[in-house]
Amino acid sequence: METKDWYKLTFLIESDYEEIIIWKLNELGILSFSFEYLIKNENKKEVNIWLPIYDWCESSRSDFEKIISKLLNINPPKNQFFDWSIIKEEDWLTSWKKYWAPELVGNHFLILPCWININKEFKDKRILKIDPGAAFGTGSHPSTYLCLEKMENILFSDKKVLDIGSGSGILSVAARLLGAKEVCAVDNDYLAISSTKSNFQLNFGNLKNLNTYLGSFNEVILKNQIKQFDFVLCNILAEVIKEMIPNIYKCLKNNGEVILSGILNSQKDEIIKILIQNDLKLLDVSTRKDWACISAQKTSDPT
Repeated sequence: METKDWYKLTFLIESDYEEIIIWKLNELGILSFSFEYLIKNENKKEVNIWLPIYDWCESSRSDFEKIISKLLNINPPKNQFFDWSIIKEEDWLTSWKKYWAPELVGNHFLILPCWININKEFKDKRILKIDPGAAFGTGSHPSTYLCLEKMENILFSDKKVLDIGSGSGILSVAARLLGAKEVCAVDNDYLAISSTKSNFQLNFGNLKNLNTYLGSFNEVILKNQIKQFDFVLCNILAEVIKEMIPNIYKCLKNNGEVILSGILNSQKDEIIKILIQNDLKLLDVSTRKDWACISAQKTSDPT
């Protein structure tokens, strides 16, 4: 079997640039990264990004440097800003794990890396065990935090839930923990579907009450006619969400609700406008840092 080694790219940024870097990495489909605070300089952070060697040739790496440089509005001298190193496959897991610790979300959730034992002080929390692997984030992104924070105040008991862009499966797991009777997860990446199943199994010991669909959301609902959901969860990029809203409406029961995240504050007004145009009533908007989470409700089918 071919060994899968990794490039590790490291550079420093002003702390204020963290959110825009996260947004750009998500837009590019790069989900293996971390931000490390510098003890000696609280205004700067170290960015670490892991990229599969066989997917990133020299020209691709150079283009990526240009994208980041433009984003940060810098023109760094060659080899003085970006530090590239190679991480062997056998060292990957150790390299990744040291950046992830248990994280409290809202009042009731604890995101727990699967290789860490829970402390007694967290016994009263709803434990979300997650193994992100090499392809997906840890759940600490502000948009994921906002979704989980919104979910913990909702009654999911005996509800049917659709998770669009399931990724690691963290929202699917959370919905089931909160009592959902059926969870359907959709993602266009087979690795994401595999990760969703793996993390569901990790938390519940089986895959009961979970259905997964591989493909784009719009294609999946046409092919499988999945509908009549009490809740739709969607934590992906705003540009993608906009195209999905008409079909999200069709998937919901009357009085069903949708929770949308992955939306920058600067994009939320446009998303709200499209929701209203598609007969979805705005319920709430919450924000964290530069990100927004929007919930809306299908009040009735148009006559």
